[in-house]
Amino acid sequence: MPDVPDEIESRYYEAQAFDSDHARTVRSHYLPFVAGRDLLVELGCGRGEFLSVVAEAGAVGRVLGVDIDPAMVAAVRAAGHEAVEADLLDYLRDTDDRPDAVFLAHVIEHLTVGDAFAMLARLAELMPPGGRLVVVTPNPACLANLTNDFWSDPTHVRLYSLDLLRFLLEQTGFDVVDAAGNPLDVPGPPPLLLAPVTELPAWGAAEVTLPLPRGITYDADAVGVADLLTEVAELRNALATVVHWLGTYDDRLADVRHLTEALARSHDTALAHHYGPNEIYVVGERRP
Repeated sequence: MPDVPDEIESRYYEAQAFDSDHARTVRSHYLPFVAGRDLLVELGCGRGEFLSVVAEAGAVGRVLGVDIDPAMVAAVRAAGHEAVEADLLDYLRDTDDRPDAVFLAHVIEHLTVGDAFAMLARLAELMPPGGRLVVVTPNPACLANLTNDFWSDPTHVRLYSLDLLRFLLEQTGFDVVDAAGNPLDVPGPPPLLLAPVTELPAWGAAEVTLPLPRGITYDADAVGVADLLTEVAELRNALATVVHWLGTYDDRLADVRHLTEALARSHDTALAHHYGPNEIYVVGERRP
């Protein structure tokens, strides 16, 4: 059975029409974490969007990308950056580079826990005390990732939660200084799942006023007139009862509407929670 080709990721990017400009915008969130460093190495650099963000900002002395995919490496070099075509574990084993900043975006989920641990331990050996490591990965708490997006990539191995990433960094020689979701990558829930927006006017009690009865002229000696007046009075009392009931019913409908609106807000809040940031990250510093 043939192995998956090294260029499978670049083929996948092309098939999915991933937007490079969007990637640059999302990656810009991580610029402050590596600014002021001498050498930034991005492992699994892909097309090099983050390298370009850093280089254009002049935030780091030197940037270097590493990727196993030859098409990705060609794209990085075409953008004017240094790039090494290599498996990242092989690169880390053989390199003489001593980066004081390392960036991994959507890389660790392509590794088993064993390989991830080995990679982080080797980075701790290579990086100086205070060296900054940024690890970015799909958010397993986001339903879009959990139910579809993560499993669409042909080389994904497993999801990593923030707690697991913290644990792995702490176990391999890093102190975690930040851990969160990327606020620049929150597409939110599918619109069809959101509560519909309604433009209903504000409700209030129905305004119903019974007019005073019109004066009736009658012949007091006429047969049945007294009985008729009694029935009219009883009818008016019945109508007054109906009006009171309508007012009560109107109040209850208003309560139902307010409850429905509250449920719609809670529904959308729950969706926003379950469709949070697409990616999470941890930032570690090499212990002295």
